[in-house]
Amino acid sequence: MASGGTLKVVVSAITGNAVITLGKFAGFFVSASPSMLAEAIHSLADTLNQVLLFIGIKQSQHEASTQHPLGYGSATYLWNLISAVGIFFLGFGVTAYHGIHSLIHPPENINHSINWIAIGVLLFAFVIESYVLVQAYKEVNQKRKGQNWISFFNESDDPTAIAILFEDGIAVLGVALAFIGMMLTYFFKNPSFDAITSIIIALLLGLMAIFLGIANGRFLIGRAMTDSSQEEMKNFIENLEIVDHVERILTRVIGPSNVRLSLEVSLNGSLLIDRKKISLDAQEIKSHPEQATGILVDTFDRAIRTTGNAINELEKQIQTRFPEVKFIDLELH
Repeated sequence: MASGGTLKVVVSAITGNAVITLGKFAGFFVSASPSMLAEAIHSLADTLNQVLLFIGIKQSQHEASTQHPLGYGSATYLWNLISAVGIFFLGFGVTAYHGIHSLIHPPENINHSINWIAIGVLLFAFVIESYVLVQAYKEVNQKRKGQNWISFFNESDDPTAIAILFEDGIAVLGVALAFIGMMLTYFFKNPSFDAITSIIIALLLGLMAIFLGIANGRFLIGRAMTDSSQEEMKNFIENLEIVDHVERILTRVIGPSNVRLSLEVSLNGSLLIDRKKISLDAQEIKSHPEQATGILVDTFDRAIRTTGNAINELEKQIQTRFPEVKFIDLELH
């Protein structure tokens, strides 16, 4: 499940973006700037998106039930995917439409004095967005643990923190673009700059939505751990004394830091057999043949219990070394 740090970042992002959304819409009403409207819609989309992320995190923390025996970890990916769709249609679709409309039908009058209020709103938004971006960066950087950024983005099983990082990164960039667009419009007396800026912001939102949709969709359809992680796990298991050979290993990520492992192994039979005890049983049967059935039943029962204890110990060692493995399906070969 998502960490407490991720949840804290999401709550900070919701609070910051809700305040910024109100400010940007106020700025748009006094300026009629297309880029300001683009930013207002952008912040609204971010706020609604982060509310969905919050719902996903909280639902993923529910305990497993009879109807959901593997838990609710995948809820994070489902709500993240829904939020990505929302960003695409609301953030990209509405913003792009308004930007193109403003480019084709530019406003006739531009009020210079009132727009400075809008610029003040953008500066305020820049400060808040930057603060949330820094918090998101710290959380993601902590999860990264020295891994290069490209590999981390491709391999991370917790896209929520990454989503917040991307959203706030684009938010900071969007504020800067909106400021540039408004200033160019004022200096050159040409509203096309403002409209073009809003279209650029829309394109950024569209690209982010597509990225987030792909990142979460691959987990919903069943993604395995990385090849290197599976190889590391296989080597660890094969080096355990009780294991003779790993015949097959399959993994599926079912939530952030939540993996289901399917394992087919051959156990080291010599460690499961108490040769001394079996020898004593044989002598007992030879001395008391009428008790042979009972002795053999005890022998088989002991072998079953020994194998069961070995399996329990094997699962314990795997989950101690790889705590993200929450469920193990073990088959003896």
